[in-house]
Amino acid sequence: MKRSAFAVAAIIALAAIIALGLWQSAYCPEAQAAPPATSDKAVAADEAPGKETPPAETPAGLPSTETGTAGPAFRAEAARQREAETFENYERLARVMEIVESRYVEPVEPKQLFEGAINGIMNSLDPNSAYFPAESYKEFMEETEQQFSGIGITVAIEKDKVKVISTLEGMPAFRAGVQPGDYIVRIDDRPSEEFGSLEGLARALRGAVGTSVKITFFRLSTSKEFTLVLTREEIPVSTLSGYRSDAKTGKWSFMIDQNARLGYIRVTKFSQNTARELDETYADLVSHGMKGLAIDVRYNPGGLLDSAVAVADRFVGSGLIVRTQGRGAVHSEIFAKPGDTYKPALPLVLVVNEFSASASEVFGGALQDHKRATLVGVRTFGKGSVQNIIDLDGEGALKLTVAYYYTPSGRLVHRLPGAKDWGLDPDVVAPMSPDDELKLRQEWSRIAGGAEPATLGEKGGPVLDVQLARALEILRKGAPAALEPPGEAGK
Repeated sequence: MKRSAFAVAAIIALAAIIALGLWQSAYCPEAQAAPPATSDKAVAADEAPGKETPPAETPAGLPSTETGTAGPAFRAEAARQREAETFENYERLARVMEIVESRYVEPVEPKQLFEGAINGIMNSLDPNSAYFPAESYKEFMEETEQQFSGIGITVAIEKDKVKVISTLEGMPAFRAGVQPGDYIVRIDDRPSEEFGSLEGLARALRGAVGTSVKITFFRLSTSKEFTLVLTREEIPVSTLSGYRSDAKTGKWSFMIDQNARLGYIRVTKFSQNTARELDETYADLVSHGMKGLAIDVRYNPGGLLDSAVAVADRFVGSGLIVRTQGRGAVHSEIFAKPGDTYKPALPLVLVVNEFSASASEVFGGALQDHKRATLVGVRTFGKGSVQNIIDLDGEGALKLTVAYYYTPSGRLVHRLPGAKDWGLDPDVVAPMSPDDELKLRQEWSRIAGGAEPATLGEKGGPVLDVQLARALEILRKGAPAALEPPGEAGK
């Protein structure tokens, strides 16, 4: 069949783009802890692999996509058939683009058609895979470095709906009463599904400091929609909170029980500074005689993989922290560094809930598998996919899901369609009602402003935070699981 120059160019260009993406995701080594393929900048944990290694034998307990025992000739013929089918599909796509370019009622630029085709490819995958045009890629990299402004909200796509995972304390969405579990229906009067991807939604929610965005939410508990106009602010980088805040200085107090000498640290997100902040806070608590520690990752949506690994490394003395695997081959295995571990190994309890996701689950899975901490709360969110950022030579980038996270014992964190096992199940189940969760979030806001806490029954009041109360009870009894020496899980 005779091809036009446009069709030939389209076939060659599309083949090159897709082949480049597949080659880089399969073979290009990534810097450990998540930088993009051609950048030194860090990438969020649900967007960031560890260091890739050559294809290796699949470890016990992990799935492999390699099946059958066909010989070389059979495999070669199957490969030839796939190649023929692939280029037939390229040709069909190019033919469609040619027809649109020549016959559509309005003139269409070829670049617009190419970008539409690339977007279509990425949108046919999971919600975390996406194409970034050049300008969007720049914005994305600024966000991963936390040099951005917005309303302080983290969202995910769940069953084609945009669900709020967390709201950052003190930020516009939090102050306006937006809750984890709310759904975004419209942004500036545009239906949320029109934005096409998480990146499109993020661009709509972000913006310059002082600008506003109109958002319509749906709350399942009331079956009602409500609309808010929120003014964007600079997003802070501090990721640790304590139990009390000084009304004058804003400085947190991290000793929650002076008599039992128990510490409390809430990690709101895993960022570049989290491990350093933790080192300072932990050292101060130890200097004041800390005997046990509760770490709270409720409503923590994740963040940077290398940050979660570094924090886990502070508590796990040796062995595997996290493994990533895709298409039957191990992408990376990250092990603890004994020199980074806090000594002595004090009793530790980790508080989790249904909105603890991604890097939080990597952290919690390592502590749980090594029997280094007792997990208290309810089952976590189940978000554990790995994305490579693949630069397209200055013409934007692909964010492509290439693997899943596995805990040291081989548990898959990610919630796959129809799966019954996902996320992390706590060792001690302690549910909270939606009303109590809302009251707790409101209480956290007051505490951040300097109000005296009233969540653990202070001054004879009722206990609001039953999950934290249960964690402290375990610590007061000695937290036996947390006192076991770090194991060699996954090794």
